[in-house]
Order: sequence, then structure tokens, then C-alpha cells
Amino acid sequence: MGLLCAAVTLAPLPVLAEPAAAAPPAESAGAPKPADGQVGLMRFGGNGNELRVSIQQNFEEAGFIVKGVALDIATAAGKVSCKGAKDDSVTDECLSKVGLWLNKKGKQQPPYTYLIFGTYGSSDEGQATRVVVFDLINNKRVVDYSASPSSDDLILPLMLPRAVATGVNDYVTPPPPITPEEEKLIAELDAGLTAEEKAAQEAELAGVENDVRSNPTGPIGMDGIAANLKLDHPKFCRNEKRKKRKSKDDPKDLRPSCKLGPFFGYWQPRAWVALGLTAGGLLATGILYSAGLARRGSYNTAVDALNASGATASNPKQSETYTELASEVAQAGSDYRSMLIGGDIALASSVVLFGVLAIIVYQDRTEAKGFIRQEKALAGLRNLQVGPVFAQGFKGAALGFRF
Repeated sequence: MGLLCAAVTLAPLPVLAEPAAAAPPAESAGAPKPADGQVGLMRFGGNGNELRVSIQQNFEEAGFIVKGVALDIATAAGKVSCKGAKDDSVTDECLSKVGLWLNKKGKQQPPYTYLIFGTYGSSDEGQATRVVVFDLINNKRVVDYSASPSSDDLILPLMLPRAVATGVNDYVTPPPPITPEEEKLIAELDAGLTAEEKAAQEAELAGVENDVRSNPTGPIGMDGIAANLKLDHPKFCRNEKRKKRKSKDDPKDLRPSCKLGPFFGYWQPRAWVALGLTAGGLLATGILYSAGLARRGSYNTAVDALNASGATASNPKQSETYTELASEVAQAGSDYRSMLIGGDIALASSVVLFGVLAIIVYQDRTEAKGFIRQEKALAGLRNLQVGPVFAQGFKGAALGFRF
């Protein structure tokens, strides 16, 4: 891994999140570890499905078992008679009751050791985003983060879930205290600066933070990011089953299947349904045409029998024979034509279904390309580190990339 750093002229940077009342990790000796139970991830208020999914992924990457809870905190609080409880006013006592109720109601094995709830909102709508993690064993809040992002903020959805998972990790395993060598380095940073110079640097830093808060992030440019479905397949494919969506608001699992290869692996369930219908139409076409050809033999036999009899409708002595043989010809011809017409209809339907299948496959592959391009762009953002830099006669920002 290499580290690439560049100092650039200071530009406004996005505010990620501000801790509202993050619990300090000082008393985490008895903090539940990932092996002690599982994390209950409640429904989020507002349009928080994507944030909820991202938080689940970060916790699972940290080794926790995460299970979704089909209730939001306000509904669950009402179940345990915490009257008037809302996302921003629920007490620790109420959270403890909710945890006991969920563990008893579901007979959870392993039991819930942490409870995560929150809500998502944007500053454009006058709403805030908040995420809370509650320790059900020690009855205390581990993480309580809040932020007011704009609707086009693309940094917060990436950094907030990571910050929440990091907060719980630090709670379970507190970081080591600062070493004497680190203390010495910090002291050397301030060496040679007067009190006035330190105050000036602090004032400049405060100004930078104000500029950052007043300028939200813009959209991510993905024009230069290419997606090759064949070459990128091994990197983004999945060996497990596709994640089912609990609601239409949940994002699709666009990861391709590893075992199906770079072509069939990108097919969504609807493509397989269309393929089944197309195959069924082609099978019906073959059956109907085969039955029609069989009826043709019966028709030709009936015609030959009528011709061989020499009977005519104008001869009274032969009229009964003619009528009987002619009826057999008419019936055989009707069955012959019906089967062929049915085969034509089945063939036309199969052609239409094949066209629908081709459109669906094209859409699935287009969505997969967008997914891969987005994942590549987000991977770049995850490895981007930005921080203010002050030096003698210089002020700016340091950009760090890990690759």
C-alpha cells in the first residue's frame, strides 16, 4: 500500500458529521464483543434505507452479526409503554425496556447486545440525520451522532456509517493511550510559536471550518471511470445468494453471481422469468407444429379416401357416402388448420418474449455497469483523506490517497 499526499490551496470541504453526545470509551471493560451476541438494527425514520444498509455492511465487516428489526424506535417504545417517546427523546431506561422486550419476544439466540436506531433527513427540509447505538448489557449509549447534510451531500452517507462502526469498535477495544514519543512530537509541533501565533492559527482553523460548513459537496464525477463487465466480474461478484429486498425502497443487489460467469451472472430474476416464458413459448410452438403435421397426415388420408370412393353429392345413391367422407375431410382439415394457427400464435409470442428478454438483459447489464462505476468512485472516496495544513507562510489542505 502506498500513500500519496498533495498539498493544495485550501478550498471549502464538506462537513461529515458532528458528534452530539458520543459516549467516551473509558468504561468499556465489560463492553459486549461481537461473539457475545448480535446487533439489532431497527428501521430508520425518514428516507434512511440506504444509510441503514451501509451501517449493516460496516458492522458486518467489523465482525458483528447484524439482524434487522422490523420496527422503528418510536413504535417499539410504544410496545413497552414508553409514552410519547420519539427518535430524539427516547430515554436510556426506555431503550433498556425495548431491548428486554425484543430479546424476550423473539427468544433471540444469540441475544441482542446492541441496538441501533436513527433517522435520516436533510438540511434542505429542515431535518437532521441521527444515529444512536445503545449497549443493552451495560444500559448505556455507545454512539450518538447527529448531522445536518444537504440533499446532494455524497460524503456523509459514506463516512457516517464508518464513524458509527469505529465508535463501537473503540468502545469494545479502546485505543491505547498516547505514548511518550507521541507526546514529544506534539510538543515539538508547538515549539517556537508564540501565544499570538497559536491564537492566529486557531482563528484561521475556525474560519476554515465555517467555510466547510457553508459549502456542501457536489456530485461525484464518473465520466473517466470505465466498467468492463467481463474484466470486473471477479472483483465484484458474489458467492452467496442475492440479498432479497424487504421493500421496494431498498436498493437492488446488483452484484453478479460468480458461478454463472460474466454473462449470465449479471441477470436479475426478471431476466430468468422472461427466459422461462420464452423457452415455454418455443416449446409450445414445437408441440403445436408437430401436432399440425400429424393432423396433416389424417387430412390427406381422408381426402384420398373421398377421392377413391368416387362418390359425388349429385348422385342420390352416393350422397350418404359422400357426406360421411366429406365430413371426415372437413373435420381433419379443421384440426390441421387449428394446430398450425396455434403454432403461429405461439411462435409470434415467443418472438415478442425474446425481444422483451433482450431488453431486460440490456437493462440489467447497463445497471451493472452503473453499479461497478459507482463502486469504483466510492472506493476512491473511501480512500480519500483530507485535513487542514498550517506552516510558516502557508495554509492549505493535505489530500491523502491509499491505493
